[in-house]
Amino acid sequence: MRPAPEFELALFANDEHAAGEVISLSQFEGQPVVLNFWFPSCPPCVAEMPDFEEAYQRFKPDGVQFIGVQLLGLDTAEDGQKFVERLDVNYALGADERDGVFGDIVKDYRVSGFPTTVFIDRDHNIRRTWVGALNVEKLEELVREVL
Repeated sequence: MRPAPEFELALFANDEHAAGEVISLSQFEGQPVVLNFWFPSCPPCVAEMPDFEEAYQRFKPDGVQFIGVQLLGLDTAEDGQKFVERLDVNYALGADERDGVFGDIVKDYRVSGFPTTVFIDRDHNIRRTWVGALNVEKLEELVREVL
């Protein structure tokens, strides 16, 4: 296990977050975090997004935070916002861009394939990294490991 790197992420607008709202990992101290790396033109990323929304709604009462980090490059942040609206996902999602620099979070978490999901425990240590798409059953199993 290694400590989860701190990050800040400006969010897309959805039913639960305002456009430009900034979150950081440290604000969720004592809470498990599911950190999903994705981009809109990635078919497996698109396929798993409804399952992430379902798991988010199921585990929200337990204090589990779900955060989606969009890789920029093939798709723009505007593409990401449209994607979030089209799929009606409501957990925290934003593009990996800060001060005009792309990919800091992706680099810090050593992401090499998409989608990648990082499971962070209550002490903010990385418990598991999963490369590839997840369905809701497997996602729930892995979330329970960090509860």
